[in-house]
Amino acid sequence: MSYYIWLIFGVIAFVIEMMIPTFFALFAGVGFLAAAAVSFFLPESLFWQLIIASVFMIIGAVVFKKRGMGDDTQDSVGTHNEFVGIKGMALTELSPHQEGEVSLYEPVLGGRHWPAVSVDGVIEVNAEIRIVKLNGNSLIVEKI
Repeated sequence: MSYYIWLIFGVIAFVIEMMIPTFFALFAGVGFLAAAAVSFFLPESLFWQLIIASVFMIIGAVVFKKRGMGDDTQDSVGTHNEFVGIKGMALTELSPHQEGEVSLYEPVLGGRHWPAVSVDGVIEVNAEIRIVKLNGNSLIVEKI
């Protein structure tokens, strides 16, 4: 009868996996289902159920790490770097230390007017710019 508990844990792990795209809860779910199978055939062996569940989860974690599934490949500056290269015009003077405002020719995340700083040097008003990076809510731009 304890295999029901393992099955419930397995289903919960799979539901969590569907909500969080990491593949890590998948290994816990497989471990819980393996423990449910052991519990079905050997209902009085709680020790072996725990061992089987743990072994499957550890194997899953090792495979997860070996394949680099959890490695973060995002740029540390921002997550919307697909907007790099979009052009616009400086509405105010920009420098690396002074934030100003730019108007983009294409909207980024629904807006054309964005706060920005220059990569290096001063960018004059009405100068044409290009997005180099996105840092939080501020653009890093260069003069074209």
